[in-house]
Amino acid sequence: MNRSGSFRRSFSASSSSSMQQASSANKIINSVNINNNNNHQNIINNNNEYEEVDEEMDDTMSGAGNIEDDFDSSQQEHITVVVRVRPPLPREVKAAQERGEPFVSTIKINDSHKSLTISDSLESDYSMGHSFTFDHVYGEDSKQDEIYENHARGAVLSVLKGYNATLFAYGQTGTGKTFTMEGFSGKRELRGVIPRATEDIFDYIETKGSSNINFLIRASYLQIYKEVIYDLLDPSKSNLTIREDKKKGTCVEGLTEVVVRTPKEIYQLIERGRKGRAKAATKLNEESSRSHAVFIIVAEHLERSVSNEEDIDCANADAITGKQGTHEVKESYRIGKLNLVDLAGSERVSVSGASGDLLEQTKKINLSLTCLGMVISALTKTYKKKEVYVPYRDSKLTRLLADSLGGNCRTTMLAMVSPALEFYGESLSTLNFAKRAKCIKNVVTVNEDLDQRALLRKYEKELKRLRIELSKKNKAVVGKQRILELEEEKRRAEEDKLAAIEALEARSREFLHEKTLKRKLEEKIAHLQSQLLVGGEKIEETPAFRKLIKQEYERVHKQYEKKLAELERERQSIEEDKAQVDRYKQLLLKQRDIMIALTARLNERDETILSLQEELDAYDHHQKMLEDALDRKTAALIHLQRVTDAGLCTKEKEKQALRKIIEVKMIPYMNTIYKSISAFETPEMEDTAKQVKKQVATVTQLMKQTANALSLNSGNPSSSEEQQSSEASVNQFQE
Repeated sequence: MNRSGSFRRSFSASSSSSMQQASSANKIINSVNINNNNNHQNIINNNNEYEEVDEEMDDTMSGAGNIEDDFDSSQQEHITVVVRVRPPLPREVKAAQERGEPFVSTIKINDSHKSLTISDSLESDYSMGHSFTFDHVYGEDSKQDEIYENHARGAVLSVLKGYNATLFAYGQTGTGKTFTMEGFSGKRELRGVIPRATEDIFDYIETKGSSNINFLIRASYLQIYKEVIYDLLDPSKSNLTIREDKKKGTCVEGLTEVVVRTPKEIYQLIERGRKGRAKAATKLNEESSRSHAVFIIVAEHLERSVSNEEDIDCANADAITGKQGTHEVKESYRIGKLNLVDLAGSERVSVSGASGDLLEQTKKINLSLTCLGMVISALTKTYKKKEVYVPYRDSKLTRLLADSLGGNCRTTMLAMVSPALEFYGESLSTLNFAKRAKCIKNVVTVNEDLDQRALLRKYEKELKRLRIELSKKNKAVVGKQRILELEEEKRRAEEDKLAAIEALEARSREFLHEKTLKRKLEEKIAHLQSQLLVGGEKIEETPAFRKLIKQEYERVHKQYEKKLAELERERQSIEEDKAQVDRYKQLLLKQRDIMIALTARLNERDETILSLQEELDAYDHHQKMLEDALDRKTAALIHLQRVTDAGLCTKEKEKQALRKIIEVKMIPYMNTIYKSISAFETPEMEDTAKQVKKQVATVTQLMKQTANALSLNSGNPSSSEEQQSSEASVNQFQE
């Protein structure tokens, strides 16, 4: 018992008060207890039902690999099954001692830690027991870190490569599922799978990621309580529905997803969700989880690659600045999902002492776990090439774990069992369950670019758009950085000014102190002179005393003059510094005013440009209207000409009709257009108006030439050259 590790100590602490609970069940649930006891006996009697599973599968089982391994794009993998035997609880040891015998475990682990034997006879050779083989079997002294490193870390890190992974703990109530998955406590070595997985994910991104790979980590937390899905991160969301998505697979609609950047943020989410999780005290566990909890981590992986390896830095620079480079950059999106599942434990009502609402919770828990067992049994038969319906939809738990059981997922099952004789039936049932799960095969595939609407892609596009917009705005903003620099220089100048004033005041106080000392010294000398008498004459009248007084006065006077000169020099220096600070301040203010004026002028220029643009748009619209009218008139002219061609018998009449149309309708209309343009002309649009007027004048002149040519042809037959010239004018007008 003294050799038990951290796992043993945790269970001893969490179960110390359970010894005081009553041993008899409530009379109201006696009938339920009898049914559960009968079911328990049936489990024991049918232990050998699944012994026929091929033992050759044992050699193919292996733990989760390392992320550095080269995975195939699609491969089949068996579910990894690991068994952990919890240490005996203090009440179990005490019960054995009260019977006058030492505590004896019902489970014996072989030296290779690959197989175990469970027996209820408590014989030393365990010859009458049941033997099982798994990927690994951990004893009572197992540590949290070795379980994670050997059988969870590889699956966790494969999520960053675009794979799906699921880690779930299964077992009876009080066998250590929550401790193995969470293990949160003050000691770092007692951390469970979830905190270790969180740290590994962010550590890998920081230490082994490259500059051309971006990650986006999202987290969500849910519980299945009485077959109802609750969002643990948003208590207002309940009764959520599960739907099938061709791209995302099985997902919960409306579940809160939070983008996280550090392990601390995930710890905060777990702590927030733990407060809303359903828990209750039973005879088996003081804090028994009454719901199935699933913590989901989604890792989106964006990798950029270029055709030329030397262009990778340029491509990254383009991505940062938002510029469209000429480099051929390929983007690969991968999305991996990690499900960390803490299942509620199965329990017998007669043992747990459940009643009332606790009894209803137990029924729902046992129902969902039964459905899980049926799914695994069906998948086992499918593995044997049999056509079997898999009842995923019989419970919310099996629907949620559909991808993890026979789908696209790397799944690791942690089966938790108790060594106590009183839980022999539950432990045997758990081991049979784990043995069946061991036969399931999953098809593991990288989720590459499955969701075109993934958050990472949205964020990348939004970042590019914002960078381009920022680049444009930086070009339009003039001197904003310079204004900030001037403000900073102004602040420093103010600080220098205050420091100079404080130094001047300190010097002034020192000067006054020196003056006070001199006055006190003179008073002391005068006092001494009044007290001294020598040989009937006053001491101050002796030559020696007067000489000494004179020397002392000169010495003090020189010191005073020296101090006064130093203070004067410092005062002048401070005054000069103050004047320079004032000048510098004025300069800064002037520069700031200039920058403000420039900014105002830029704003005015932008407003002018906008107004001119509006006028130009209006003018273009008017010009388009005129052109449309001209096109309509020209079309009418052509139509009229065609009608005239059909009605007139001679070419002369056609020319006369065309000339009449040009002189009576077209030339006056073109003059009207010319006047309209002159009336609409503004100084800003002068050049454009001149060009349009020139074109209108050219068309009008061409019409007049055409009319004259038609008039000449109709009045008097001319030479062939003149006729050709007239016909050319008519053709040019028609064009």
